[in-house]
Amino acid sequence: MVTPGDAEAIKDAVKAGVTVTLSTRAGSGVALDGSKARALGMLTADNLNPQKARLLLALARTVASEPDEIRRIFATY
Repeated sequence: MVTPGDAEAIKDAVKAGVTVTLSTRAGSGVALDGSKARALGMLTADNLNPQKARLLLALARTVASEPDEIRRIFATY
């Protein structure tokens, strides 16, 4: 998933109010919403590639700022 150094940076970013989303550039597959990602405060993009996840996150942030609501938007769309 992420290196220990990245994990610390992610925690700091989430504390500062940045929405961090995990996605994958693999040809197929999903970025799972596991306990490690939630512990870091990350959201996962499920089966969206990084480009699509970025667009959806930008749209989601126009109507929501709470992680649970953004997570619901990613699960829906």
